[in-house]
Formats: sequence, C-alpha cells, structure tokens
Amino acid sequence: MPQPATANTSQNQPLVNIQHVSYTHWNQTEPTLRDVCLQIQSGTLNVLVGPSGSGKSTLCDLFNGVIPHLYGGKLEGDVWIGSENTRGVKVKDLSREVGRVFQDPETMFATLQVDDEIAFGAENLRFQVEAIQQAVEELLLQTDLHTRRNHLVWNLSGGQIQKLGLASVLVMRPRLIVLDEPTSNLDPGATHSVHQMLLALRDEGMTVLLVTRELDEFLAEADQLLVMEAGRILAAGPPRQVLRDHGAYMIDSLGVWVPETSTIGIALHEELPLDGDIPITVDETCDLLSGFEFSPLSVDTNLGNVSSNHRKSGIQSADRPLVVSENLRYVYPGGAEALCGISLQIDPSEWLMIVGRNGAGKSTLARLLVGLARPSGGTLTLFDRPAARWKIQALANHIALVFQNPEHQFLTDSVADEIKYSLLAHGVADGAETERRTAEMLGMLDLKEVAADHPFSLSAGLKRRLGVATMLAGEPQILLVDEPTYGQDRQMTHTLMTLMREIRARGVAVVMITHDMRLVQEYGERVIVMSEGAILYDGATPGLFERDAVLEAANLRRTILHELINNLRRKGIALPEDLRNSGDFVELLRGYKLGQEV
Repeated sequence: MPQPATANTSQNQPLVNIQHVSYTHWNQTEPTLRDVCLQIQSGTLNVLVGPSGSGKSTLCDLFNGVIPHLYGGKLEGDVWIGSENTRGVKVKDLSREVGRVFQDPETMFATLQVDDEIAFGAENLRFQVEAIQQAVEELLLQTDLHTRRNHLVWNLSGGQIQKLGLASVLVMRPRLIVLDEPTSNLDPGATHSVHQMLLALRDEGMTVLLVTRELDEFLAEADQLLVMEAGRILAAGPPRQVLRDHGAYMIDSLGVWVPETSTIGIALHEELPLDGDIPITVDETCDLLSGFEFSPLSVDTNLGNVSSNHRKSGIQSADRPLVVSENLRYVYPGGAEALCGISLQIDPSEWLMIVGRNGAGKSTLARLLVGLARPSGGTLTLFDRPAARWKIQALANHIALVFQNPEHQFLTDSVADEIKYSLLAHGVADGAETERRTAEMLGMLDLKEVAADHPFSLSAGLKRRLGVATMLAGEPQILLVDEPTYGQDRQMTHTLMTLMREIRARGVAVVMITHDMRLVQEYGERVIVMSEGAILYDGATPGLFERDAVLEAANLRRTILHELINNLRRKGIALPEDLRNSGDFVELLRGYKLGQEV
C-alpha cells in the first residue's frame, strides 16, 4: 500500500481547519455553504452525512482548492490544509496533499487503459518509475482489477469504475483523501473491502473524509461523524455522541441513513430513558435488548399484530409472461462471455430485484432486454416476439431502462424540457397535457426546485430521479431501473419505493438492479442472484439470506438487521420470520413485555 506523504505538523494543529466559510456558486444567488466551521485531525477517519442537496459535495470541493480556483463563485472565510491557506495554493500543488475521488469517477479519467489510469497521477508528480510500478501492482490487487489491467476504462462496470477512481487517487499518496460516495455502485463484498482499506489507511496515518450512506459496518470505528443540513454543519463529534444527541432528528427530519441497529436504539431511547450510548454494532444492540423479557403477548411467526407497510402486494396474474429467456448467452467482441445460460421469465405487475457482484452480467442482461444488444446464443422472447424482430424504437414503448449513469440519456438543456421531450417522443403532443404531466412528474420526484437547471449540473441523486421521470413518460409495461437509489437519502429512497409500488398497481412490472441489500430485505419479493454471467438463485427474498454458499459466491452480505436477528435467535429468542426493517423490529418490541416496568 502506498504510504501517505508526511509533513512537520504539530499534533495539536488540525490537518483541516475551515473557518466561517460561505460559498455561492457563480450561477446562483443563494449560498450553498453557510458559515461552515470544521476541523479534521490528522490520521482520523471522518464520515460526512446529510440529505441530498445539503452541500456535501460542495464542501468536498473546498479541500483541494477546486473552490475557488476552478469553479469561481463567491467564497468567504478560510480553508487551511496544514499551514497552507487554499486561496494561495494552486490546485496542482494541493494535489500532493489532498486526493479527491469524485461522485462520478468517469470525469476523473485521463487515459484509455486501466493500469495507465492508475499510474497517471503518480507519473505527473514525477514519482520514481519503480515506485509507480510497485504501487500500480498493489492497487490492482487491492481493488480486484488485476484481471482487467489492460481493459479500456469505458468497458468497465459502474462498480469497477469506482474502484479505478479510488486506485488512481491512492497511488499519489496524499495526506488527506476525500471520497464522495465511493461504494455506491459496489457490491456488498466489495464495499466491505473498501471500508477495510479505508480503516487500514487511517491506521497507517492517512486522513480520510468519506461521504457515504453505507454506515452499517464501520461507523463504530470512525473518529468523527459530521452531519450537514442546508449548507451548515449541524453536528460534529464522536459517532455515538452525535447519534444520541441528534439521531432522531437525523432520521425523522433529515432522512439520513443510519445503521438499523442505531435506528432501533434511537427509537427505544425516544420511548424509554436509556443509560449509555446509542448502539451501533450488533453486540451493543444485543446488550441493550438484554433488558427486555422476550415473552410474546400475541405475536405469531408472521408478525401477527405487528403492522408492516412492506408486505407482498398480492398481485397475481394469469397473463402470459412479458419476457422469457432460455439458455441466453452474450459474448463481447473479443471473446469475453458476459452471460452464459440465463433462463428466466418476467411476469406482468411483478417486482423483481437482480443482485450480484460487480461484473456479474446484470447490466449486460438489461441491455439485451431493451434491445441495445443482441443475444449471442439461446432464445429471448420479448412481449411474445423474438428479440431479433424488435426495433429499439418500438421496444421502448414496452420496456424502459433507467441507466446506471442517467446522464447518458439526457438530451435537452433543462430538467423540465427533458421530461417534456420524453413525453413528445411517446406521442404526447398536446401542450396543456404536456405541461400538466411535466408538473406532475416534477412534484412526484421532488424536482421542482431544479426544473430550470441543466440535467448535467444535477447531483447524482437528482440525475437518478430525472432518469426515472423521463422513462415513466412512455407508460411502459416493464420499468427496468439500474441502481435506482444511488445518491438518494432515506426519505427519497422511500419516496421512490412508494412510486414503484404505485407503478405496479397500474399493471407495470418493476425490475430493479441493485447492490443495496437493505433495499432487497425491506422491499424485495422475488430476487435473482447473478455471478459470472449465470443465475445462482431465483426465488423469494427471505430464502436468499439463508443461502450461505450463494451469498459468498455472489459477494453479497447479510444486512446488519439480519445479523442482529440471527444473533438473538442463537440466544434462544424466537422471532417472527417476516421482519423486514428496523420499524418492524421496533413494533415487535412494543408487543413484548419489558423485563422491568418503566
């Protein structure tokens, strides 16, 4: 592992010192950052959370001098990196101190080939050739890109692109590395590996600032939790302290994702005065629950009196399947086999989730389903016609794909115009109807405030919402969404899932490709697991979490809630089978007697 650069900095002096910073983008009238004060100590792991649009990415642009040197705008206050004020240091010189992994790593790439891209930054900093070669080899292995070292960067999956972005920054050995959602497109196993890598970097002396919603497995080991709201720092401090003081507000008002174990602890703390910290780990939560006498009152194994908003809809259809594939194969030019014998069917009105490791073939399968690629073998029938007989334009009226990178679909200069264009493309020519449906979509997906903005200026989360809006314009029979919750906060994720439920009620089948096992656990009905171009599992969601071999082969991990439930069962506590989320679990606890009257 490349070692971070060192400098003679007093141990009492923070590596990052932001004092009363406000920032207004050049094309905005209202500031995005408002009187931000923040300190980050050297050799610490810092986690930054907040709702979409709270200013997290803008804050990250302060550290390497992109603001104000490249983005312009109005900057007030001071940003110190060590003893240097970023106002007086060029971006190229700050790159030796601060490494930045963008929310969209593709925008970082400067070369064509994977190993060249990793080496590029270190070459520009004129590192020794032997040191560069050694670092590239180590990072190829650590990011699991060694088998793709000679691949073109645009032929990588979304997850592999994120790994490459991380490697291309680590090779430069910065003192501070700033990562904006670096695991959002990674499978759960790869996410775990990145988190372990970041902990190791911290232990080696590197300072890490991580913007993420993936807090479950390593928040307990972070040094500082930072919470943003409306361009301000709401809270900063040790994670357990921040959760205790602000946890309920973070969940209920900001929609921030916190570990399900912490959600349970926060909910109980609201009802019962609890001693000690809010739990983060499974063991801490088990200790908290030791005060409960688990003797059910009237709770059966299907949750009985416990209410849940996430039961299967019960929609059943005797109609013919919309999609049928038998032994479907796809081979890329050059001979790489992406799909090797896929057999499946998709029925009307069903909700199907497809999961699996990065590079398993999920996105390739999606491309075949919408006609962007043709099968190399086997059969694929789409809406009662062989795939080869469909033209893409005609097929688009039946199945709509929201890309993993939605910006690849955008064609106009404003959010509202993008929706209007999609309506026009699907035959909606009446001006009043176009305006009405555009306004409906903008409101449904909380896009009104950015209606006049250029689609490419949106955050990753807002781009996802716009992508969904444009695809719904055609009222397809199947809506196929690739990583729909990337960049979304808790509230918008639930809004999107409610929208998916409403879409199904109109008879549309929803197919979601995702790495979010929490989403699968909470909402999944039928799930398909893919690995190395094949299907390892096709069945009900609860059954997947009991298949150790499938989870391991597909690089998937159980959710922290599932680990908690299994831990309690191992202690002899009988729990219902259908606990989908932390809300279900808290409702269950309300149905049990407390071991001690409060």
